[in-house]
Amino acid sequence: MQVPYQGVLSYLSPKSEVVSKDACAGRTSWRPHYDDRGSTTKGESVSESSDTRQGMQSVLRSLDVLEAVALSQPVGISALARSLGIPKATVHRILRTLGEAGWLAPQGAPGEQRWVLTARALAVGARVMTQDDLRERARPVLEDLGRRTDENIHLSVPDGESLVLIDKVPSTRPVQTVAQVGERVPMILTASGWAYLSHLPVSERVARIPPVVDLATGTRLTRNEVLAELEAVAGRGFAINPGRWRPDVSAIGSAITDRQGQPVAALSISLPSYRLTDDLHEPYGQLVMEATARISAELARR
Repeated sequence: MQVPYQGVLSYLSPKSEVVSKDACAGRTSWRPHYDDRGSTTKGESVSESSDTRQGMQSVLRSLDVLEAVALSQPVGISALARSLGIPKATVHRILRTLGEAGWLAPQGAPGEQRWVLTARALAVGARVMTQDDLRERARPVLEDLGRRTDENIHLSVPDGESLVLIDKVPSTRPVQTVAQVGERVPMILTASGWAYLSHLPVSERVARIPPVVDLATGTRLTRNEVLAELEAVAGRGFAINPGRWRPDVSAIGSAITDRQGQPVAALSISLPSYRLTDDLHEPYGQLVMEATARISAELARR
């Protein structure tokens, strides 16, 4: 039986099999056919169904224009209208909307403008490519670390004040922690988060840490106490989380850095708190540091 990560542990029979549903959904290449016909679902009013279809068509057309610009930039309104088979007035309206939103920008004099992607659009694509590249390069290391510890291995990337799990290797043990790819966890309460924060300049650490941090254990840490802990993490190279976020889940984590030494992700060994005994802190810490060093070296060779 699997218990959600918030409930923290998964109890499995020795012969049971966990079927992973960890999949990252994404758009595939498509070219929608815009048809104003349609049918209403039983119980829907005609106006509601029409509004829904029109709203969906508007979104799809906007995405189609964005993709077409990405393929042919710089590109003008007439060329876009021909390639997509939609009216120039519609293309113009979509371009203007995407321009106001910061996704596209016009180049050239009025009347002769051609459109290109902005840095905002490029950043989104780069982020996806970076995560895909990270997963690909890190996967063999995650699998090796999983074999050596037989605990859950988590690969996470920062997103604001959180970390997002982008890949994992599950344990084969009957009792294990459970987390789903795509799940967000608070950076300030996790081993991966502390490992990541320990690689930031002190000024950035201070800005990210609230005056008081409430722990799942019922205790509190002041900002100065957290800063002192992060200094210790920076010194030894790995962070230990003895159930700060969830009392029955513990972890040991280390940061992954780019060629400039800046943190870009974190790797952790996640396990039930009762299994992370004091004598495992150092050996698991060394293992996770070796793993992140290998991944960091791979990223530096890009």
